[in-house]
Amino acid sequence: MREKLLFLIVPRISSFILRLLALTTRKKVLHQERPDQFWDRGQNIIVAFWHQRLLMLPFVPRRGRWGMLISQHRDGEFIARTVRLFGIDSVRGSTTRGSLSALRGMVRFYQAGGSLAITPDGPQGPKYVVQMGAIELARQTGAPLLPVTYSASRKKVFQKSWDNFIFPLPFSKVVYLWGEPLFVPRDIDREGLEEKRRILEERLRSITEEVDRIFQK
Repeated sequence: MREKLLFLIVPRISSFILRLLALTTRKKVLHQERPDQFWDRGQNIIVAFWHQRLLMLPFVPRRGRWGMLISQHRDGEFIARTVRLFGIDSVRGSTTRGSLSALRGMVRFYQAGGSLAITPDGPQGPKYVVQMGAIELARQTGAPLLPVTYSASRKKVFQKSWDNFIFPLPFSKVVYLWGEPLFVPRDIDREGLEEKRRILEERLRSITEEVDRIFQK
């Protein structure tokens, strides 16, 4: 009973705090044209971002229906219920547990007309290392795979978490940055898949470093 009560209350409190936090921040989006070029012609996409930068991603400009890969751990249940309050559906699974069923679920969601969001280094790391799941998802769907990230002028960094999770502070400036799209051919071989995985990892690291430098000047 206590757990059911927590699952009911905590997501609502979390979503309220996040919305309040978002209202206090000044937001800027760089290279919004990169996802817009696909949405303008009615094509859905896959968005990849580091687990560390999860918190403010519900507020990046987006269109249409969205599904997000969320782990099957207990903490994942809180996340799933919270993102649902932002209009984001969840597909349960991860790169370590239930990966095959999660992949199938994400493919079905995309084929039903939704865009997808995935943290390719989650749910337990290692930090800033892309797992193959995001690449395989792009291969099976044929969807463009776009990296995205954000940083904040003032933030709390949780040094003891595996990903050094960041929490933007109220009244800070938040900048989102979209990376270039990546395409994965359906008939690609194993070596090609690894090359695409490496490219996505490099692009995610690069745009994260770029957006962090904005606030280091």
